[in-house]
Amino acid sequence: MSLLAVERTLTVFTARVVEVDGLLARVAVLLNPYDVRELEVSLDRGELRVAVEGNGFDAGRVAARLAKVIGVLDVTVGSN
Repeated sequence: MSLLAVERTLTVFTARVVEVDGLLARVAVLLNPYDVRELEVSLDRGELRVAVEGNGFDAGRVAARLAKVIGVLDVTVGSN
């Protein structure tokens, strides 16, 4: 019996940030119920990185939600 690896799409959102107090909590609330696999803030780069796994969701809608968070600027979408 062989195990087949299921490859799932991972969409990565990156944004420049200018304010970080409470940022992760605000982002986590806005991204519920998406399948968030990574949520990282780099203070050195002033950057937020969010990785959402799965297919069938609207990446534009996720980017718009992120753009509404206070302190988040310039959201970009890519894939991994």
